[in-house]
Amino acid sequence: MKIKKLLLTSIIFSFIFSIHPVLAAGKTLGDYKREVQNYKAQQEEVRQLTTEAKANIDAKRNAITKANADIAQNETKVEEAKVKVTESQEKIKIKTAELGHVLQSLQYTDSNSDATFIEYVFNSESISDLMERQAIVQEIADYTQQELNDLNDLVKENQDLQVTLTNENAMLNDNITKYEKDVQDLQAYINSKAEIGINIQEKLKALQESVKIYEEAGCKDNDSIDICYYSKHPNSSYFSKPLYKGVVTQAFSYNGYSGHTGIDIGGNTPGTPVYAPANGTVIATVYHSSCGGNIIYMHFNVNGVAYSAEFGHLRSMNVQKGQFVTKGTQIGTVGGDPSTYWYDKCSAGAHLHYAIAYGYYLGSGAYGYSSWSTWKRQIAATGVQSITGIKNVYGYRWTGL
Repeated sequence: MKIKKLLLTSIIFSFIFSIHPVLAAGKTLGDYKREVQNYKAQQEEVRQLTTEAKANIDAKRNAITKANADIAQNETKVEEAKVKVTESQEKIKIKTAELGHVLQSLQYTDSNSDATFIEYVFNSESISDLMERQAIVQEIADYTQQELNDLNDLVKENQDLQVTLTNENAMLNDNITKYEKDVQDLQAYINSKAEIGINIQEKLKALQESVKIYEEAGCKDNDSIDICYYSKHPNSSYFSKPLYKGVVTQAFSYNGYSGHTGIDIGGNTPGTPVYAPANGTVIATVYHSSCGGNIIYMHFNVNGVAYSAEFGHLRSMNVQKGQFVTKGTQIGTVGGDPSTYWYDKCSAGAHLHYAIAYGYYLGSGAYGYSSWSTWKRQIAATGVQSITGIKNVYGYRWTGL
């Protein structure tokens, strides 16, 4: 009898796991709570690091602003120096001519142009007067020569200043290029730590609220979440389409490193209903994300396989976190139009951003995960027509769910 009971129990569990492979033994609620606490600590560390990176970005941007201001100021100084060089060169011409006249008078030679100094010297009334006047003319010549020297020094000084300022501007431009590269690297670092669609704070909040959802479903700390929660959700046999009609305006093309992380579906006016493509649970909702706008994340069990879906650029959301919805239930409406541009910066027109990933994003159990990098590795399901029911080709159209 005991052997028969064990055999029967084994058969029952085998049957359950054959139709629900996602229900394989996984984490308990206690495990999940500890993961949430660990994630909270990790995100605090990331927050501190990204705060430092943002402060460095501000410092680099301030340095770029100052360097640009210095360049502009130097360019003004260069132009001023050019003007001074031109003015000095004109004065040199005049002083050179004046010195020529003075030297002519000292050499007692006449000048066809101007005999002022000669007349002054030869109109002397005595030898002593002549010598005195000659001395005065010599002083004038010496003074004029000094002015010429000063003017030539000024020309050289301003020419050297132009070279110095030009070299300084070249250095400042090199610094700007370096600062801009630093800003790009720091921003890339921040982006690598941040979440697309759902930021750190929203994600932590979603994970904490998931604990409440599991507890409200009757899960205890030592219970497997797969058994106490996911096993209670009805299975769906296939995914229907999230919109009654549509056209693929951008296909899924993500390769694990870059590309488009979902299917963009256009061909509908703003406010068009968006439907749940299978029986599932709303695991998170995001309001006014700077990239994606209003977003809904849902968990599904389709043919015994765990999936998560992302619905982005919504004008409105008709569901709440933790809510179970049946296939065909309206969960929101199409947005991404000009009325949402003030907060949603990643849309150029009305459409639905739709992605399906393997496993339970922001969930727990054997197929749960919270890492966005894992999500990006799992979203290959988006490009599989047998899963989504949508041909992953630009221009593909349909009518009917």
